[in-house]
Amino acid sequence: MTNEDSPGTLLQNELVELVPANEENVDLLIKWTLDPAAQGPYKRVPPFTPAEMRPVFLNSSDRWYYLIRDRQTAQPLGRFYYRAFHFHDDPALVDWELNILIAEPGKRGKGYGTVAQRLAAEFLLSLPQTHSVFAYTMAANRPERRALEKAGFIEKGLLPDAYYDVGRLPPEPCVLYVKTVPAQ
Repeated sequence: MTNEDSPGTLLQNELVELVPANEENVDLLIKWTLDPAAQGPYKRVPPFTPAEMRPVFLNSSDRWYYLIRDRQTAQPLGRFYYRAFHFHDDPALVDWELNILIAEPGKRGKGYGTVAQRLAAEFLLSLPQTHSVFAYTMAANRPERRALEKAGFIEKGLLPDAYYDVGRLPPEPCVLYVKTVPAQ
């Protein structure tokens, strides 16, 4: 894999760019992750300190964190990551989980989440080791469910799913959305 097609590279389209977490943006990413207003009504603030979060954002072996930025204005909008899981019988295949938050409440519902998730899914589906890209959200989170559908994900029903076992889940029912590599 080259640097241009490996996880952790800058991704961009006409509306957003996903800038890999780095020393310049990590403090903002941490701030948003610890801010209930930035997390919004469907996410929870994790029980970590900024010092505990810094290495997760900068040095995780299975998650790639990004700052979401408006491409036209360069305004920071939110935080995004994808994480590698190995659910398939073939250990070389990866199932990628997406996770997003648009931290600026006034920017939610404007399509940024849809295009960021579509951009990441297209990139991940182009990697030779990808089996699928998936996301899940609380059943009550209608805006995120619509964003995933607009980004081309297919609703698969409520978690837990026998294949997509992501471990500890929130107590609220969550809906699973999946994109798979097109058949050759």
